[in-house]
Formats: sequence, C-alpha cells, structure tokens
Amino acid sequence: MRLIGRVAFLSIAAILVTVRVEVRAQPGAPPSPAASASPEAAAELKPGTIIGADNIEQYARYVPSAAKFAVEHGFRMRIIPERRVEWSQGFQHATEKYAAQVALDNDDNVKNYVAGMPFPLIDSTDPKAAVKIAYNWHMGPFMPDDFSIAPWSSNGYAADPANALKIVPNSDADYGCEQFEFLRFAHRTDVDPRPTIGDNAMGVEWKAKCNRWASDLSGTPSEGAGIWVRYLDAKHPDEFFSFSETSRRARRIAVNLDYPNESCRGCHQPFWAYALPKTENYLYRLLGSRALLGCLATDEEPAGFKTGGEGLTLGAEPFELRHAYILEMRPRLAEGSSSSMRTIIYIDSEVYVWLAAEFYDASGLTATAMPLWRMRPSSEGGSLFDLAGSFYHPENRGSFFRSVVPAHIEFKQAINSGSVEEGAFNPQMMH
Repeated sequence: MRLIGRVAFLSIAAILVTVRVEVRAQPGAPPSPAASASPEAAAELKPGTIIGADNIEQYARYVPSAAKFAVEHGFRMRIIPERRVEWSQGFQHATEKYAAQVALDNDDNVKNYVAGMPFPLIDSTDPKAAVKIAYNWHMGPFMPDDFSIAPWSSNGYAADPANALKIVPNSDADYGCEQFEFLRFAHRTDVDPRPTIGDNAMGVEWKAKCNRWASDLSGTPSEGAGIWVRYLDAKHPDEFFSFSETSRRARRIAVNLDYPNESCRGCHQPFWAYALPKTENYLYRLLGSRALLGCLATDEEPAGFKTGGEGLTLGAEPFELRHAYILEMRPRLAEGSSSSMRTIIYIDSEVYVWLAAEFYDASGLTATAMPLWRMRPSSEGGSLFDLAGSFYHPENRGSFFRSVVPAHIEFKQAINSGSVEEGAFNPQMMH
C-alpha cells in the first residue's frame, strides 16, 4: 500500500425539498424530522416493509446508491419507524453553552467554536448554509472524545462467481492495523476533561494512531506504526509521524490531503468515521435535501453480514426514513488549478452523520458508499454512535466492495471509555 493510502486510512431519482428548512437545537426539534419533510415517503414506507432485490425498484428513490448495489447481492433493508434521535447530554449542554458565540470569518472558517453543535439553526436560504452544514457534520454529536478498535481494517469482498448471493473475502485487498486509537484534545463533550485536555498549548484538535500496520489481516507487517495529528488552526496542515520497523526510526511529514482521491478511496470510510476530512480544504455547495433511508441503529456488529450454512452472505439491517441535506464537496485548490473530482455527501439534518456518498470525476460516477451506524446509550443520557459496518463499491470493479470493520474475524471496540491516554501518541514511543 502506498504511504498516501496508509495516511488516509487513519483519517474515511431524489425527492428534493426546495422549501425553507430550519433545523433547531434538540429541545425544539420535531419528533419526526423525515416525516415532516416528506409525508408521502412516510406513508409509502411502512414499518415492517422489507426491501430486497424483488421490490427495490418500487422504493428506489429513497435508497442510497451503495445500498442498491448491496441489495443486488442479497442485502435487505428492514424499515423501522422514524424517531427522534437524542444527542448525548454532554453534547446538548455544550451546544446550549457555546453555540451563540460561533460564527464564520471572512474566509468561511469557523471562529469562536468551543464544543457542541457549531450551528444548531440552519436556514437553507442562507448563502453560508453549505459550509455551516459541513461544520455541523465534522463537529457533530457522533464525534467521540476517544475511540479504540483492534484490529482496524478496510476489508475487500466480492460475490462468489458460482453464487451471486454468497460473499467471499478478498484478503489480498485488505488494509489493516493491529490497533487504532483516537483522542480528541479539543471540542470534548462527554469525557472529562472537557472541553479541552489541559491548556492544549500546541492547538491540537485530535490525534489518531495505528500501532502496527499490516498489509493483510494475517498480520504480515508493513511500514510499522503511524500517528496523525490534526490542528485547530485552519491554515496548519495535518502532520503524520511514521515509524519504520526496518530503520527503527520515526519521521515527520506535513500532510494536506485536499481530496479523498483514488489512492485512498479503498480506505476512505475509516477516514470518514471519526478522523474526518479537514473542513477548510473543501468548497461546499448545498444542492437541496431529500428523504433518504439511513441505517442508524444496526442489529449486529459487525453489521451487514451473516454467517450460515451457505457461508458468508449479506444480511438485513434496520433502516428508517431520514431528512438529508445534499452537499457537494470539491477540493479547494490553488488559484489557477482545477479538478473534476467532487463528492456528493448526504448529511442527516438532525444528528449530522453522513448517510451516503457518491464520488465523481471527469468520467462520471466512480464509487458509492454507505455507512451502517450503531447507537449506544451515553453514560449521561442520549446517544453515542459508532460505525458498525459499511459498503464502499467502486463502479469499475464488478461485484467487489469494501467494509470498514472485519466481517470475518473478531474485533474489540470501545467509544468514550476514557481509557485512551495522551501519552499513547508520543512519536518516540511508537513500535
């Protein structure tokens, strides 16, 4: 795997609603945001409906593109009732305390932001609505204060040529590390200390670490360990410290990934799980909104798969109708430069998790993606989120797809446990 791929690995017919839309802070939020946006969709998608290969065309306008691919290979979407999703109490309190002071500067960079939702009131007629939605996504209630998973991996799969409904692991395409750890130094809402660790004199937003790269899940070593550092300063590039097992030395490089390009598409979903793209590296445009089926509360973890007499197959997961903003992302390039690359990202208007994505270049659609989220109760009330599974499908790879967590090996995951310590991110301690 090239270094840029490993670096990125750490960080991964619509119903348009053109009327003015306001999303209020949780105390004033409507109990059924998706239904209020599209009563026709709510009437059509009855709880208990199972969407599969035999009826997906009937509901295609509500189904993400990546889900259509998965359904073609045996995945099923079980419709559950819409509901209001509570933010964690810590996140809610931080929003109430700090949101009134948050604004955008002349360069559309966020200023005076401390913690919680930066912009709890969104007016779709606001010329700055797109970048405000982007900041809400990047700082939203699904962002943990700390997170760990062992192993952390992006795994390849394909349909069995002899049976299109049977899924075969493609370990040659797996990327993995022995253990991934993530720690937020600022914007903390649920784990003490809050909202910042110490005085944070270096202005760190978060750090992420993989303590041992492996080119496949059998443990074959690759480059060693790596630490990714994101800074609060919009103009400060990210830094990456890599440790080579061969030289036994750590080296530091400045990194400014302007776009989740093709070399990191395979691992873009871990990149978008928590270590999100740097907001200021993109230009955003709000294309509208739509009613979209999203998976916020999976039954199992890892999600999307099941193992039975036929081996590994795709399973069924609960989906509910959500109201989603349609946001276009383009890389912010130097003056005089141009790029045909863009991403269409569907952002939930209540909890600001991403529900689906489509990647484009000059040739058209190149890949689609969809996360499968799991909700957990926060210790202080409300909900936390972790990424329980996903589908990422390159359009030119036939039945090949990726999932962000291993569906064929055991793994351990913890979110907001308070057990991830600052000292774990010392480059001199990598091994």
